[in-house]
Amino acid sequence: MRRRELLKALAAIPFATAIGGCDEKNDRDKKNESDEKGEGKHTSTVEVHLDGAFALVLEKNKGNALLAFSPKPKSGEQHQFYLNGSVKPENMGKPLTFKLSPQGLEHENKAPEINPGLNDFFFQTEKWRVGDSLVTIELPAPDKITFIGHRSPVTFKSDGRHVWMPTNHVLKYELHGAAARLECSDANLKCVPSPDSYPGVTRFFFEIGPTRDMNFAQSQAHAARFFNYILQQCFPDLVPKYSLEENPAGYKQTLNAPHLSPAVFQYEMPLARFREASYITDCEYAGPLVGTSTSPGG
Repeated sequence: MRRRELLKALAAIPFATAIGGCDEKNDRDKKNESDEKGEGKHTSTVEVHLDGAFALVLEKNKGNALLAFSPKPKSGEQHQFYLNGSVKPENMGKPLTFKLSPQGLEHENKAPEINPGLNDFFFQTEKWRVGDSLVTIELPAPDKITFIGHRSPVTFKSDGRHVWMPTNHVLKYELHGAAARLECSDANLKCVPSPDSYPGVTRFFFEIGPTRDMNFAQSQAHAARFFNYILQQCFPDLVPKYSLEENPAGYKQTLNAPHLSPAVFQYEMPLARFREASYITDCEYAGPLVGTSTSPGG
């Protein structure tokens, strides 16, 4: 009796081992499949904030990479550049260049999703140049291009069309299993994420615009002039159609006395009192977002 029980037990061992081996193989296969899909890896978001007078070029011929740059202003004018919300502008004794590492991107080279609120200033051209720029930033293809905060009312000179312009561009990237790395041309710069990054979200802020001694009306007029200057210097084909009126009617400020309207008294108030401020700089408009399939010319 005992011999029969022992033989049964021995016969069951290979079968149990095979079952265990199958379970382990299935677990390995599931893990490998999950890794291939990007599941089970640490996922994080990178945000790149471009605030103020940056032109942003979507280079479709380079896998939808982005090139952001801000032309050097005319003689006698000055722009200040702030990195990651610093309270002091960076030393602009020489042009600065930055490059964001593309490692860990889930949808590298895929055309980004573009917020419809940017449509009025998303142009197309095959003739463009970078020229003499204060700041140049090389960026991989993002998952999304969007903006935050208010948009400002402006008017195209060519047809009098009233449109809305954002004051910034925000690029969003989803990373899997890698950390973002920013390279800087100036070793003295701290090319690390912004202090207001938070768990799961790494943020970089690039801000450029005029000095802060301008009042609201001066800043608005300067922003329109500099937008037109960007078109003239970098996108000449876009000048005739997309140049802006330098004193648009959208921000007429009044302090009229109260007047009688049906049912209620209404007061016209200066819109500037309720205007949302930029992060650091006070440039009222962002530059254009331009799609192209060609390399920059001279």
